[in-house]
Order: sequence, then structure tokens, then C-alpha cells
Amino acid sequence: MQLYFIWFAMFAAVQAALTLIQFLLRKKRIKKAVRVIIIIAKALLAIACAVLVMAGPVFFRPVQPVMVVIYAVLFMDATADVLYAIYLAVRKKERKFVPAKILSLCLGVLFFVYGTVNMQLVSPKYHEYSSAKLQHDYKIAFVADLHVGSSQNFSTTQKTIAAIKAEQPDFVILGGDITDDYTSKEEMLETYRLFGEIGAPVYFIFGNHEVVQHEKYMKDGLHYTEAELVKAMEDNGITVLADEYASLAPDLLLLGREDAAAKEKRRAIDTLPNPAPEKYLITADHQPVLFEDNLAAGTDLQLSGHTHAGQLFPNGFFFSFVSYNLGDYTADNGAVMNVSSGACGWRVPFRTEAQCHYEIVNLHPAQ
Repeated sequence: MQLYFIWFAMFAAVQAALTLIQFLLRKKRIKKAVRVIIIIAKALLAIACAVLVMAGPVFFRPVQPVMVVIYAVLFMDATADVLYAIYLAVRKKERKFVPAKILSLCLGVLFFVYGTVNMQLVSPKYHEYSSAKLQHDYKIAFVADLHVGSSQNFSTTQKTIAAIKAEQPDFVILGGDITDDYTSKEEMLETYRLFGEIGAPVYFIFGNHEVVQHEKYMKDGLHYTEAELVKAMEDNGITVLADEYASLAPDLLLLGREDAAAKEKRRAIDTLPNPAPEKYLITADHQPVLFEDNLAAGTDLQLSGHTHAGQLFPNGFFFSFVSYNLGDYTADNGAVMNVSSGACGWRVPFRTEAQCHYEIVNLHPAQ
């Protein structure tokens, strides 16, 4: 609850600051051209905050929550300006401060509530794939980017794992960033205990937040070591794969890649020869950036996360031009990579892009 109290207090403070500035400027005669420039500047600043929070340098970490609030407030204020300007043009009325501010506040509150609630809603996303290599049907649960303790109530995490268990998957793949710097040791231990009780083999690959942690930004230090993390999984029967293969079934093989952020650990794909090319190969790789590289191992299906679908609108639109962002991508040879939106988000309890999902992958023999 403390997280949400701080979160809403920050939103109220930024809204109050913007309202005060606008109140002091309300009697200024601002030309229409200048007003348009101001609207564009607010929108661009909001978008810049969204991009920098999700893809900016790590030194922004201490101010990221404030940047997200500024993004939410300015984005809706600019939207309100545009809508109010259209209304005035149609009704042939003069601009007034009070209705303009009421519209801005209403949109801001709605946007803020939507983004906060959206981060707490987690649902399955179903996928169907078939191959001549497969002789049997399989159901696989893939979950990435839980970021336990970062931006969701732990009760939400518990419900997510319970829902995955209810799907009765044949296998579960944990696709990285299950925990991060903000996860307490107690939360970490309980998370892997719950995954260990799903009743199906569970496999884990590292994500960038489990590989690269930034202790200097944590006021009370990191809560557990990598050795403690691995032990928690091993104690619960979870198999950790770091550039290793695991035979799931007579016709099904899994390759778990070391994360791209672990440059000194991640092996070149030509040093990982496929031990059973006749089997259907699933490659789990947290970041979707090296899909083409993984094809050299004979990958039929790659499962990735990391992007959070941008998390903050309109990041998804921009990220899709730079790299893989969300959904299915098909290679020339027919192999497919699915990029999950992730079962949570990072750092702040706010999400205005695609909803949080875990993936249920149904595999079938080709008809």
C-alpha cells in the first residue's frame, strides 16, 4: 500500500504544480500559433519521458517514477488542449481557464487510474503452432517479466501463478526477469515455491534484470545473491538453463539461452550444436534481439519477453520500428518468434500499452 500512496501523492503533486503554472498564465494573451507550439512541446516532453523510462540510460533510475507521472500528466493535458481547441472552433467560443482545466484534470485522472489498474490485470494469451516434427500435442506455459515486488501487489503474482497452474500445462518456461532488484528475499523464495508446486516440469532462463543489477541505486542494497536465487529454484525442482538444452519429450527439445546482457557468459550459437535436429526445438531467450542468431541452432519456435510491449504508450509504436516488440514474427524458413507483453511491468505500477499476459502455447502435429 505504501507504493500506491506514494504513487498517487506524486500524481497529485505534479497535477497541482501544472495547475498553478497554468493559473498564473491564465490572463496572458497567447497567440494561437504559440499555443499550438506549447501543445506540441508538452506532448513531445511526455513522450520523451516515456521513452527514457523504458529505454534510457540507467542513471535515470532514481527519477523514473517522477518521469512517469510527468508523462501521464502532460500527455493528458496536451490531449485536453487539443479536444478543447476543437470544441471552441466548432462552437465559436473563447477559451476559458476553468473548463480547460477541468477537462485536463478529468482526462488525467482517468488515464492515471487506467494505467494503474491495467498493471494489475494479468490474463492468458493463447497460441497455436503445428509442425511435422511433432508427434503429440503439448501445452506449454511461458511467463516472463513478472518483476515480482516491483510494480504489482504480491497477491497479483500469486493469482497469476495459480492461474497458470489451473491451465495444467505439460511444461512451464520462466522467461527471465521473474524477479529483480526490488524483489525481497521473502518474495523471491515464495515465488519459486509456488512455481515448484505447479505440478509440471519448470525451466528457467535468466533475464537482464537477474544478470545486471544496480546495487548503488538501492537504498538498502540487494536482497539476495545470485547463488541464493539459483538455490531457491533448485530446492523447488526448477531447472535453470544457461545456454543448455533440455529434452522435454521424444519429439520436443528446449534450448535455454543466457541473456544478451550477460555478454561475457553468453556462448556463440555455433558452440551450441543441436543434439537432436529431428526434434521440434523451442528456444527460450529473454531478449528478442538475437532471433536470427538462434535460427542457426535449428529453432522452430522462439519465446521471448523483455519489451513489455513498450509499457507506456506510444512506446510500442516507436519500439516496433527499432526491433521486435510484441506478437509473432516469422523468419524466411518458417520459424516463429513470439514476443510476450510480459506478466507485469517494471519500476512503477503503471501501464498504458498492451495488457499484462502470460503465454499458453499449444503445439500440434501438422495435419
